[in-house]
Formats: sequence, C-alpha cells, structure tokens
Amino acid sequence: MSLRSAMERLAGFLPEVRKPIKRLSLGERLAWTAIVLVIYTLMGHTMLYGVPQASRLAGRSPLIMSIIFAQRMGTLTTLGIGPIVTAGLILQLLVGAQLIRLDLSKPEDRATFTAMNKLLTIAVIFVEATVFTISGMLGRLGPEVQLIVFLQLVAATMLIVLMDELIQKGWGLGSGVSLFIAAGVAEAIFTNLFSPIMLPDGYYQGIILALIQAGFQGGSFGDLINRGGFPDLIGLAGTIGLLILIIYLEALRIEVPIQHARVSGYTARYPIKFLYVSNIPVIFASVVFTNIYFFSTMIWSRFNPANQDPFLNIIGAFNSTQYGPVPLGGLAYYVTSPGSLAGAAADPVRALIYALIMIVFCVVFAKFWVEVGGLSPEHVADQLIKAGMQIPGFRRAPSIIARMLRKYIRVLTIVGAIIVALIAIFGDYFNVYGGGIGILLMTGILYQYYELLVREKMLEAYPFLGRVLGEE
Repeated sequence: MSLRSAMERLAGFLPEVRKPIKRLSLGERLAWTAIVLVIYTLMGHTMLYGVPQASRLAGRSPLIMSIIFAQRMGTLTTLGIGPIVTAGLILQLLVGAQLIRLDLSKPEDRATFTAMNKLLTIAVIFVEATVFTISGMLGRLGPEVQLIVFLQLVAATMLIVLMDELIQKGWGLGSGVSLFIAAGVAEAIFTNLFSPIMLPDGYYQGIILALIQAGFQGGSFGDLINRGGFPDLIGLAGTIGLLILIIYLEALRIEVPIQHARVSGYTARYPIKFLYVSNIPVIFASVVFTNIYFFSTMIWSRFNPANQDPFLNIIGAFNSTQYGPVPLGGLAYYVTSPGSLAGAAADPVRALIYALIMIVFCVVFAKFWVEVGGLSPEHVADQLIKAGMQIPGFRRAPSIIARMLRKYIRVLTIVGAIIVALIAIFGDYFNVYGGGIGILLMTGILYQYYELLVREKMLEAYPFLGRVLGEE
C-alpha cells in the first residue's frame, strides 16, 4: 500500500467538515465566522474541571506561545491552536527539505498533505495533552483528575481543529488559526486598556480607566508609570510606539527594476519586503523554546522534582508553585523570557542570554525558510523568467537574475530576522499589550482580512470575476 493511499484511508476515519454545497454569500460567511469566534472566546473563559487555582492559571503563560498559539492556561483553550501550527510547520519543513516528496501544486498531493497534516495534528494533541496533564503545568493533579483533564484537553482541542476546518472549507472567511490569533491579541489589548477590574494598588486594571480615575480622584500619575506587570504607562507607550514601527516596517519595500523581455517599453518594479521572512522565524524559534519547556517540565516532574540531579538540572530546574512550575535554572530557564523590565533587571545575564538565543535562532530559521519556503533568489529568478521578465541591462538568464537578487535577499533575510526577534524580545520586556510579536501578527492578519473582504465584495458585485479567477 502506498503512502498516499494509507494516509487517505486513515484520514477517512477521522471527523471532518464537509464543504458547503454552494458558495455562501458574504453575509453568511461572516455569520459563521462570528459564531466560531464567539465559541472560541467562550472556550477561552471556561475553566478546566478539576484544575486547582484555575482562575489564577487562566491567562498565565510563561511563553510567547500564549499569543502565537492563542492559549489561555487553565481553560478549554489551554492547548489552543498549538497542535495545528506545530503539525503544519513540521510537515512544511519536511516537504520543503524534500524528506517527504510531495508536489503541492498537484491536487492529489495536496490531498495527501492535508490528510497527513490532520493525522499529525491529532498525534500532537495527544502528546501535548499528556505533557500538560502530567508535568504539573496545570498544578498538582491526582491520577483520576489527570485522566479527566486529559480528556477535556483532547475533546476541546479537537473541536478547535474542526472549527478551523469549517472556516477554511468555505463556511467562513480566512482561516481559523489567523482568526483566533488576531482575536486573542485584540482581546488582550482591549483588556489592558479598558478592564474595570480593581487591582490591589487601588486603580482599575485598564490603563485608560486608571488614568481617568487618577485624574478625577486626584491620584498620582506617577503610580501608573510602572505597575509591576499590570497595564501601565510604560506598556501603553511601548504598545503605541511598536504599532507605529510595525506599520512602518511592513510598508517598507526594496524595489528592483524589471522589464518585459518581449514587450518593449514595459517596465515595472519587483518589490522585496523589508521584513522578507515576516514573523516565520520567531514562530519557529518559539515552537522550539516551547517544546524545550514542555519536555523539561515533564522530565523534572517525573525524575527530578527536588532538583537533586545535577545533570537533569542542566535541562531545567523548577520551583513548584500554585501557578505551576516556574523555571529556576538550566536550558528551560534561559529559553523563557524574564517577562518584564523588572525581571530583566533582576537577572540581566538571563535577559541577555535569552535575547541572544532568540536572535540566533531567528536568523538560522530565516535562512532555512528562505531555502525551503520558495523565497530563495533562485526560485524568485525562475518565477520572473517564467513571467517573461528580466532586469534591464543584464542578460535574461536565471543565474544572472538570481545573483542580482541575492545581494538584496541575503541582507534582508538576516536584518528582518533580527528586527522581528528584537520586536518579540523588547515587546515582552516593556510589557507591550498583546506582546510585540502579537501586534506584529495581528497587524498582518487584519490586513489580510481587509484584502479578503475587498475581494469578496468585488466577487459579489461582479460574479463573472469568480469564473475568471477560478472561484466557482
């Protein structure tokens, strides 16, 4: 039996969402998108049964994955979209590196890829649910409670997979993964700005309400500059500054002049994004850091709970708290962000090492993704040649065009990776609302949804375009 037939046969036993019989209207797709978003939001506020201190665990995550994976610890979205993203990245890397030979331009190979992705996603769900349950990340659980929590995590995350599939199959708009990420970041920003919860310092949690409260009650605005991890003026200034910077960087392009080889006088410019690899490097790096954290906590809880083994302490030493294990040393400690300026100042060596590791990993993954993700100078040159284009003043040959593009792409790959890493690092240190990488992701996702809505409105106004573009 071939790999393709085996994958398709196994996938046939899995639950799936069928495509709609006919193309839904924009209003119907928006309604389904809203329903899915509401369900996911409610799941993010529904505590796991049996988890101690669930109300305190909810929303607390020591990793950037709480943004990238749209997680809320202690709730039904504890795993979030982590299994979907992890499985997708692993398969993309395997296919890009030719370890799995699939041509994704062919429908049958795409179907095989989809089946493999779903099977791997389910496998990752079981692995991550096991790690979260037995590692102590959700607190101290007895054997019976562990089973209950494990089943809740598996069932809830399978529902998330099906909701993502529903959106992508044409019932909604865009993808569930992008939708959940953007919604999580937007909710975090809104909460930090307008939450009416009263904190121990006597001010509202939302910084805007706290500023109004200080103005009307004669309080000191100095109390709101730094609130020890709660929304403060440093975070507000950092959020605004970072948002402006990201919008500016996203708009930057390096334009390479090109012309048509057979149509004289037709000239254009090939735009190369300044952030050439976008946020892919920091997502890859965060996946690696998270897996280190996951498995180090599992090893610690089973074999080194008292931090008595020097060798296992190199992997990770932890302190067991009511919020779950907190890293004290080892590799797990240095791949986890200090979380704030105060945390960085308390241990500047950790802050520096974490920053250096993040930057190095981002650069390595950026260079790797350029090669396997179809972004290499050779691949771009080949696309331009097939489109009948060339660079003015140079012979129309792939090697020549690739050499001209290489001097731009090589630099932008490294510089873009470093900048994205720094956005993630300093966004975390300066208590930026939603996280630096969260704002970066949300900005890109919202722009994609804007383009998608414009496209859908155009297709509804001019139905014949659907046939031209192959939408029907």
